[in-house]
Amino acid sequence: MQTLMVYSESGGATKTTTAVSLAAVTAAQGREVVLIDLDPRAASSKWLDAQPKEDGLHVGAILGDPDPVGWAEELAVPTDWFPTLRCVPSARNVSNREADRADHAELRLKTSLEGIQADLVIIDCPNRQGGPLTLSALNAADTIVYAAAPTVDGADGVDGARRSVEQFKLSRRRIGAPDNLTEAGIVVGAVQETIMSRIAVTSIDELRDTGLLLTPLVPHRTIVQEMRLTHEWYGQYRKGAPVVAAYTQLAEQVIR
Repeated sequence: MQTLMVYSESGGATKTTTAVSLAAVTAAQGREVVLIDLDPRAASSKWLDAQPKEDGLHVGAILGDPDPVGWAEELAVPTDWFPTLRCVPSARNVSNREADRADHAELRLKTSLEGIQADLVIIDCPNRQGGPLTLSALNAADTIVYAAAPTVDGADGVDGARRSVEQFKLSRRRIGAPDNLTEAGIVVGAVQETIMSRIAVTSIDELRDTGLLLTPLVPHRTIVQEMRLTHEWYGQYRKGAPVVAAYTQLAEQVIR
């Protein structure tokens, strides 16, 4: 099983779109996928219309329990998009977990994945620097995909995220712990294909200089945002086909 986290330290970086899209195109191929919404904004959960089985049975329950072995499998709920796509939903009060300084709290998400029935787990991370939520994702994941919009903030968000990842890896090495995190690359979404602004060109060039930029760039299509409001998969509509094609090619590069 592969566990992939989608990360940026900037808002509006197409992070949720990237996480949901990679999950959807993989599930569409018949592979078992679980999307874990670790963001208190619950954007992925809302888009998928994923509701907890009972009040409180969201990702916060995992993060708040000292021994949540196997809980991800228990809390994952089906979606209407694909029979092979499930979601562990989030909620606003998950932000309370940022104040949790209990010993080894950052390992609870990883512990919850034991026994999960999935080929791929994708974690939609909050756009925050460090903290228990980000550390939980870093400890649980083996693969990182950075998400960026073609903006100054988008490039800055990747730069900050990469710094946080490097600090995490350094801390692991200092204590002699295994470091199995792979930076799979940077996905740039919502790119205007026709007339690209100077800011967009400069931001993409900056991301390319990292050596991690993945192609194709994901084109902007209004239908993606429209479908977030209606809880639908844009891939079922012709207008969404170019975006699906881009994420399908990207998935082939980052998903084992």
